[in-house]
Formats: sequence, structure tokens, C-alpha cells
Amino acid sequence: MTDLLIKHVRCPACRASVARETAAALRCTGCDRIYPIVHGVPWMASGNGVAARNARSFGFQWRARARNLFERGTLYGMSREQERHHFLDAMGIGPQALTGRTVLDAGCGDGFLLTVLAQYPAAVFGIDINTAVRTPELGEADPGAVTVLQADLFAPPFAAATFDFVWCEGVLVHTADPRSGFRTLTELVKPGGRLYVWVYPSERRSVYQRLRDLLPAAHRVPWPLLLVLCYILAIPLAMAKRESVRTVAFALFDNLSPPIQSRHTAAEVRGWFEEHGFSDLKQTGLVGMSGTKAR
Repeated sequence: MTDLLIKHVRCPACRASVARETAAALRCTGCDRIYPIVHGVPWMASGNGVAARNARSFGFQWRARARNLFERGTLYGMSREQERHHFLDAMGIGPQALTGRTVLDAGCGDGFLLTVLAQYPAAVFGIDINTAVRTPELGEADPGAVTVLQADLFAPPFAAATFDFVWCEGVLVHTADPRSGFRTLTELVKPGGRLYVWVYPSERRSVYQRLRDLLPAAHRVPWPLLLVLCYILAIPLAMAKRESVRTVAFALFDNLSPPIQSRHTAAEVRGWFEEHGFSDLKQTGLVGMSGTKAR
């Protein structure tokens, strides 16, 4: 149990601090709720409905990736070095800005970005609702530098204004209310801190989005069968895109399996930031955007 976890984590139900109950559980000091620790990860999500379905769907996806059924050395075709550059560029910062800061990846998946951020002298946190969430292998990085929790973005287990940098890529689009999810994220950012979100574009749809529109019931297909379907579809797509079949199959599953996928314009996302007092906005690609919270 790291000091960082005890210092920053809060009960998502009552917002009180947590304490170590046993080696396998945390206890809320306010309402006495018990949160089990599974493979070193506190489980603090109590989602139902869409959130519960997402937890199982993405849990299957990340377990399949761990079993080498999808790409492994890359994520969506990006290497760790490309991911590092993408993070810094999208946030509009240099690597020195991370020194001594707190960083949250809200929707960390299997922790690919966390392994990159662990190389910096920062306190790094990741949350994800998926049922396969684990602390990633960090190599030579300090294992205490990264804290991972199984948690719901709509009930994050942190105090307000905890983080200097909050990252949320491709997560809000799978929730029932992306705008409310965005508001929750803004509350976690310190004054003067930066928030980045990326959503699916409603304009210039990708081939993956077009396939989802053609197969609107794909998320109802049993996941093992959907995995096979994604590989069948991935073979010609990979040839056309000149990408790895495993990368394309992963992106297909990521698009087809969730029950919800919303799409947005850059103007809409910009409006979210402005509504909550963020400035110094930086747009990356079609609909990625970061901004600084007002002091």
C-alpha cells in the first residue's frame, strides 16, 4: 500500500479518506465501506447498467490483449515513444512540466500510457472501470510511482482539485452522459492545471465508425464471436491501411463492442471547456482538446 494512495484516494460514496483494513482491503473512515484489493488494485466502482456492461466488455478486450490476441508492443498502432510524444504534445507541455506533479489517466485500459508516465518524477494514477484492470509492468521504473484503481469516472475516488494533469482519451464517448462526465473531470483538476479529452468526431467518420453504423447490433454478439468477426474484417482493412492485422482487429473490437458510442464536434468540445472556465485551449486532430483551469 503506497503513501500516495492513502494521501489522495477518497471513498467514492461519501468522499471520506480511506485506510488499510487488511492486506486485501481498504476501509472508508467515514461510512465504513470495504473496498477489496485485487492483484494490487483497489476495486471502488459500483456501476450498473451501461457502466457495468462497459466494465465486462472492456475487461474481455484487455484480457484478450494480455493473452496476445491483439497487438501487444503498440496501442492503436502507436509505440510507447509515440504515445509519450502524443501526451506531451496534446497537453501542450514539455517533459520538465511533469516533475513533482500529480497526473491522472481517466480510462487507463491496461496501463500503456502509465508505463510511459512512470518514467517521469511524477505521482501517476490510473482509473478504469474494466474488470481486468491491473497495475502494469513498469520495468525499471519505481513501482510506487503508479497507482491504479478500478473505479467509475462518474464517481472518481479522489478529492477535488487533486491533479495537475488529467488525461481522458476515448472514454467519455462510451458513457450515457459525456457532458456530465466531462464536468466530473474538471472537478479533479487543480486551478492552473490542464485537462485533455479526446472523443469520436461526428464529422469525417473513420472506417471503424462507418462499420459500427453498418453493424449497429454488433455489441450484442457474444464477445468471443465478435473477436473472430473483427479478425475477418481486419484482414482486408489492414491490407488497405497498411497496418498490422492485430492493430486493426483491436480497433474494430474497441469500436464495435461497447453498447454506446457518441460523436461530437470540436466546437461542442470547446464549449465544454469554456463553460467550465478553461482557457489556453489547444486542439489536437479533429476533436482532441486540452485547456488550463482558471486560477
